Amino acid sequence: MKLILRIYDYLLTHRALLWALFTVMLALFVLAASRLRYKEDIADFLPVDDEYRESMALYEQMNDAARIVIIFEGNNPDSLCHAVDRFELTALDMGLAQDRLMTDVDINAFVKRLSYIHSHAPYFLTDSDYLRMDTLFTPSGFRSALARDKQLLSMPGSGLLMQVIAGDPLQIFPLSAGASGQYAAASAAFTSHDGYMMSADETQAYAFYDSPYGSTESGRNAGLVDSLQSVANQVHAEYPEIDVRLLGAPVIAVGNARRIKSDSMLAIGLSIVLISLLLLYYFPRKRDIFLIALSVGFGWLCGMAMLWLCVGKVSVIVLGIGSVIIGLAVNYPLHLLVHQRYTVSVRQTLQEVLSPLIIGNITTVGAFLALLPIHATALRDLGIFASSMLLGTVLFCILFLPQWMSAEKTPLREIRFRWFANMSSGNDSRVLSALIVAVTLCLAGSLIIHRDAEHFDSDLSHINYMTPQQRADFAHFEQLALQSANPGHVAYYLASTAKEELLRRETLWNNWWADKNREQIVSDFREAAAQYGFRADAFTPFEKDFLLATDIQMDNLAACFPGRIDTSALNTRITQSLSDNFDYLGWVCAGIVFLFLLFSFRSLKHACIAFAPMLLAWIWILGIMQLTGIQFNIVNIILATFLFGQGDDYTIFVLEGALYERSTGKKMLPQYGQSILLSALIMLVSIGVLLFAKHPAMHSLGIVTLIGMSCVVIMAWMVPPMLLKWTASKK
Repeated sequence: MKLILRIYDYLLTHRALLWALFTVMLALFVLAASRLRYKEDIADFLPVDDEYRESMALYEQMNDAARIVIIFEGNNPDSLCHAVDRFELTALDMGLAQDRLMTDVDINAFVKRLSYIHSHAPYFLTDSDYLRMDTLFTPSGFRSALARDKQLLSMPGSGLLMQVIAGDPLQIFPLSAGASGQYAAASAAFTSHDGYMMSADETQAYAFYDSPYGSTESGRNAGLVDSLQSVANQVHAEYPEIDVRLLGAPVIAVGNARRIKSDSMLAIGLSIVLISLLLLYYFPRKRDIFLIALSVGFGWLCGMAMLWLCVGKVSVIVLGIGSVIIGLAVNYPLHLLVHQRYTVSVRQTLQEVLSPLIIGNITTVGAFLALLPIHATALRDLGIFASSMLLGTVLFCILFLPQWMSAEKTPLREIRFRWFANMSSGNDSRVLSALIVAVTLCLAGSLIIHRDAEHFDSDLSHINYMTPQQRADFAHFEQLALQSANPGHVAYYLASTAKEELLRRETLWNNWWADKNREQIVSDFREAAAQYGFRADAFTPFEKDFLLATDIQMDNLAACFPGRIDTSALNTRITQSLSDNFDYLGWVCAGIVFLFLLFSFRSLKHACIAFAPMLLAWIWILGIMQLTGIQFNIVNIILATFLFGQGDDYTIFVLEGALYERSTGKKMLPQYGQSILLSALIMLVSIGVLLFAKHPAMHSLGIVTLIGMSCVVIMAWMVPPMLLKWTASKK
């Protein structure tokens, strides 16, 4: 602390050095921040490791995640076909790639991928399939299946069916097992009308466009989506009775990106306006408001510069959360400017506020640095940005702000809340203590009773922005796809256990054949086929892939079969990772804050008193969220950093003020109270603006953080003076 005061004294007499230092630092920050690039992928908040990324990459590749679905909805199937044709012609006129647009059922691709399933049968068979095969691979089973095949092949238009039956005459894999997405026209959920893929009731037709940019590259996909939407609008203008809509991961990613951008601009802009109005009311001198803005702006540029230095590219939603970080950073200049009204000089102000200012900053920065080890890109970026912004702000408040503060004692317009002041002074402490204890016990009891309840929402669709129409289309199309696919056959890839599962299925296949007489089975099948008049070579693919297969390699699966992966394993991993990250954040942030409190106060009793409000606030937050049904998700779990990062600032100032009053008899809490109350109002404003966001992730962050910080402010203001008074009376 003495070193900082010496720096203050030195810069006070060397103004040229002061301005040179400020100009150089500001120029470097601006230069670095201007080179920062932006992205808008909500998946950056997913806590994933390298293995999980590989699973997700394969999942996207196998499920054609980069495919845009064009939905044509109307009552006349022929008109739907004409609309699809017009869409194709208009798209080609606009220069869209013809090889990426598919407007009819690709039978060859369907047969190719179904053939791949047959040739790699062991890896697609489930435990229940082997129970069916025990009945199928018998003389009676062969005869029953081949009789059905002969009847099917006698029907007109059985060309595709002939190829399918040649590879699987026993229908070990039902036709729908090979169908997914646009290849599902052979299943009951979809139908084909003049070669065009339609829903079973023929009220919707489908076309597809494969994005060359992947499913999450919203920046490059934006132009493609706009072009396709323009084509859709032209088709609708020509066929007013037909509604043409776009669906798919690239479309949703673009919508998310644009919603995040607009919500971020709204949150930051509205936050700045409301905070400015509050400061204009409180500070009659405009110079003070300018210094506060300069302090926070300096810190913001510092955070942006560090992001460029460390990562180079950042999610826009991280900067959207910056509206909340503003509420944290504004604390530092506020404490100095408000406290200056109660001291005889700027140096005395710096001397008295320096200790809680630095301690609070260290603990807050430490809480945000706890985000760095998490396997989520956006959360790590937020940790870098928030900690750097707060460090930059406090650095400005130490080096530059005192040099430019005026010693003139301009009166402030005090914000008066009588009941708030009474709580800090310990008035009616028995009633308040009883109320806090009662509510805390009730909420804690509720948490214990419902300890097995699910607190995390791992469904990404809940934090992705979609219009009501998109949600309806998404749910409808997913249901059709589920009806058209047999998850048991194609859901072989189970994320982290993929290799183990494939090896298990190999063993299952080998063990099943080890108990069978292969030669007898082949003989029985050929005899049954001849009995029903099939040629000797009619089922060569089946014999090769099933009856005579001995050495099957799992090669290039993702490129050959875009099947449906069972996402439950992936969601389970997300949920478990969320839970682990949340527990980690809670414990690490709490540990960092408590250790610094213990180091700063050098008293276990005072450290516990300062930490108690955050512990009680955490119980209240969890209890209120459980009672209201609000869940944590991959975005709002960062509440833990806000809770411990901001809560310790308030408790440190309140406890420092209370201890100062006890030791000197001089009133300190009222002046601390004014800066804390103003800071709390600014914090609640900066959080409250997120409630206006339409993006679910940002809106949920606003709700959860508003609940959390309200509890923190109340506890920080009420609890330390009461505990201090109680421990003093007991002593």
